[in-house]
Amino acid sequence: MNTSIFHRALYLTLLTLIFLPLYSQIDDIGITIDSGTRLTVRDSLEYLIYEGESPFFDQAVEGAAIEFYGEKIESVVFRLFDQTVENKAIAGKIFRQPDLDKVVATFLEPIEDVPAKYSFKIISEGDIEINRMIIFPVDQEKPGKARALEPIISDIPKPVVISREEWDAEEPKNAYSYHPYFDKLTLHHAACCSADDLEEGKDQVRWIQDFHQNGRGWSDIGYHFLVDRAGNIYQGRPETVIGAHVGGANTGNIGICLLGCYHPPEASCFQTITPESRQSIVEIFSWVSDTYGQSPAVLLGHRDYFGTTACPGDNIWIELPRFRAEIADFIQDYFEVPPISMFQLPFPNPFSNYVTLSFDLKNKMDFKIDIFDLLGRKVNTIKKNNAGSGRLIMYWDGKNINGQRLGSGVYFAKPISNEKIDPIKVILLRK
Repeated sequence: MNTSIFHRALYLTLLTLIFLPLYSQIDDIGITIDSGTRLTVRDSLEYLIYEGESPFFDQAVEGAAIEFYGEKIESVVFRLFDQTVENKAIAGKIFRQPDLDKVVATFLEPIEDVPAKYSFKIISEGDIEINRMIIFPVDQEKPGKARALEPIISDIPKPVVISREEWDAEEPKNAYSYHPYFDKLTLHHAACCSADDLEEGKDQVRWIQDFHQNGRGWSDIGYHFLVDRAGNIYQGRPETVIGAHVGGANTGNIGICLLGCYHPPEASCFQTITPESRQSIVEIFSWVSDTYGQSPAVLLGHRDYFGTTACPGDNIWIELPRFRAEIADFIQDYFEVPPISMFQLPFPNPFSNYVTLSFDLKNKMDFKIDIFDLLGRKVNTIKKNNAGSGRLIMYWDGKNINGQRLGSGVYFAKPISNEKIDPIKVILLRK
């Protein structure tokens, strides 16, 4: 080996021995088995060839991966060593993580005869730094249902959600399996894939789906919803189907992933939650809780199940008690606010030209008010289509439905609603 190759090999070996593992999207799909892999490196004309191997593992797996730093990767090849198959070569699939300088190479090949291990060979034009080696354990889940459970009729409106069609999702590779019950809520961070607007968010969600489907071998993206830093909410799998986001605890579990990286002990993972993300997470979990009969108290972070990951990162995990309280408060406040309420009494009253009628609306709606005279005859209707939630101010000019001026007298303004709302008495005094 020439001197330059020797120095490069020595440098990389020392670096990988002291390098701390960086958390990434890989945390939600596998288990790290080694973060100090020793590398050998040799020169081959214009390429460098890096080789290493995993420690032995003693649980059945569906495949494995390596995570590393490097550019201009030509190929990655894995070889398997177990009790029955020796030196079987498999071409790795390569995924470059968005907004990070990390690459993940995966292979999908069941290994049931354990203990076993795998080796890898990376052909690259530049330097490589191995971050860690990962296995994909076989996920043992309770069987799902053949059809979706009927949701409870929800009073809380569903927030705006970017549909799968809107972010150009791929179709699932296999048929879904439906939750037989609902009893868990889980918050994740992507540990990558930060997005500050809708277009960035669509790109990042597509990347995660591609990684989950073609890198991990899942049927579809693992999460049920994803939220970007602008507060946009994206539909992942339908929430009525079993996801793939907490291995061993996916049944009955609705999982939501916050795009970005929120674990500051690790480099490049220091984000804090934005107000927009916080509000969207509260709103989507409130809708899920109300629709599927879940208490906000069951909300956990990914790390709270089996302790094999830092997800959702320290900056989010420490917020979980606050999230539980805010979700509960959101639900309680919603049911304490009637759909339509008077903001203030009619003004002026009596009136001669027009009277102002002020309301608070809980939801967006087509809003109308029927006007009756003292004999109970409807004389006019005033309306506002697509009135937004919040304050609504409407006016009546003392005229009938044909635009003719009505005489002085007592009239009643009756908002049209399924709720019981008393008519509002107004007095018209013509000059």
